[in-house]
Amino acid sequence: MSTSLRPVRASGSRDKIIASATSLFAARGFKGTTTRMIADLAQVNEALIYRHFPNKRGLYAAIIEKKIETLVPLLNRLRQAAETSESMETVLREIAREMFASVEEDPQFLRIFYFSGLEGHDLSRMFFEAYIETFNQYLGSYFLSKSREGMIRRMDPMLAARAFAGIVLHNLVVQTIFPEAERMPDGKKTIDSFVDLFLYGILRRPS
Repeated sequence: MSTSLRPVRASGSRDKIIASATSLFAARGFKGTTTRMIADLAQVNEALIYRHFPNKRGLYAAIIEKKIETLVPLLNRLRQAAETSESMETVLREIAREMFASVEEDPQFLRIFYFSGLEGHDLSRMFFEAYIETFNQYLGSYFLSKSREGMIRRMDPMLAARAFAGIVLHNLVVQTIFPEAERMPDGKKTIDSFVDLFLYGILRRPS
């Protein structure tokens, strides 16, 4: 076998190919992965890949599109949280929890996303615009509405969105990509700390 990764368990040849390709793209990147490697790991004939996908790029795009599809239910859950709670702490904790859960459920995809950006192919732009920027725009709209309500000071809502998402995402990237990094406290304590730091800063609050 052309890789040290373990063969995946999936029902159906297409699912096995996608799961194997996901593992390899996460470990080796797009350029470092061949269809031969994918076929070996999926334990299928290489020709079978081309029955389901036009080429390696089409397979990579299918993986990214599958992740993009998860954004709609995610945003629906966050909108519901924002509509049912007036507490910004509660809403931001829910957003951070969703980000944590997304990476915990699919840690490989975070590696694929960063590989795609470093390798500089156009599929990373597709994912960034369809997933990352859509998420940031939702969060920015939320901050804008709270600013208009007078709950927070006036600011660039997109910068605020990127600042909050960046705090959470940096932790997730470090924990996922660098196994030697010191483990953070349990998820709830980490999220509570991030939300508190974002909303109130690190200066001592006036008594």
